[in-house]
Amino acid sequence: MLQALILSLAASGPTCAAAFEALRTDGAVEAAYVAHVAFVRADPGDGQARWFLVDTGANRSALDAGVVRTLGLPDEGGTTVEGTAGVVEVSSTTVPRFTLGPVTTRLSPTVSDLSGLAGPEGAPVAGILGSDLFGQAVLTFDFERGRLALAPAGEASATAATCGRSASMRDDNGIPRVTGELDGRPVELRYDSGAGLFDDPHLWINLSQPQHAATLDGRDPGEPLEVLGGSGTGGSVRLPVYAAARFRMGGIEWAEPRLIVQPPQGYFARPEAVGFIGNAAFRPFGMVVIDYPGGRLTAPPAD
Repeated sequence: MLQALILSLAASGPTCAAAFEALRTDGAVEAAYVAHVAFVRADPGDGQARWFLVDTGANRSALDAGVVRTLGLPDEGGTTVEGTAGVVEVSSTTVPRFTLGPVTTRLSPTVSDLSGLAGPEGAPVAGILGSDLFGQAVLTFDFERGRLALAPAGEASATAATCGRSASMRDDNGIPRVTGELDGRPVELRYDSGAGLFDDPHLWINLSQPQHAATLDGRDPGEPLEVLGGSGTGGSVRLPVYAAARFRMGGIEWAEPRLIVQPPQGYFARPEAVGFIGNAAFRPFGMVVIDYPGGRLTAPPAD
């Protein structure tokens, strides 16, 4: 009887600890985290590994124009990219064989001058990896071990979503979108792993101006705590910062979050625009799982 019970439990799937271990191990590559943003080394087709920024806030990957010239890739016409600070004209190309760890695929990135991006220890960045590369997989940011893992959905991701601290996630034009609660009011946010942030004990949340106004419910926001300078696709912005009481999502509560209010530029000029959080929110928990097929964003359970 006991043996049958043990076999039944073993057949039922991985334990919670084993599930999270599998997610941070299977398909893992070394990653460097700079301002909480993940950089990985990938091969765009010539056998030379280069640094790429991993950005869940991008629905299409991008390749630096200089790298495109070095690889002799074709110019396949122009398009536009909309970012937090504006809209820019870019070109596009095709990489026949792009390899990141165990994954090799055909990639069709945009092409622009990314020479202003700096990777680990100031190294040049060859490109930005978006959801066209990993949007059908389970993406794990392993801050604690300095890794990033990309694997198919399976028992491990299903178990983690059940036993971990998990929030429902849906697709917003190729970008993960979640619902949290800010000072008692629901708030829609994208998950943007490409949003860098300095070390700080507070959670930082970017909001659109209408979202911030909704949290105030007619109250005067008062003077901002500070005004930050920021940059993104399309230019630079000035960002006032305010304080809130609490933010909840996926069974986790953050006290006294800081609210960065975006001006109506670029994507945030849209009336339907929503704010975002990034990797810094989950760095204290060691890892976060972005399960695209399962529609879940999951952190490990509380100790």
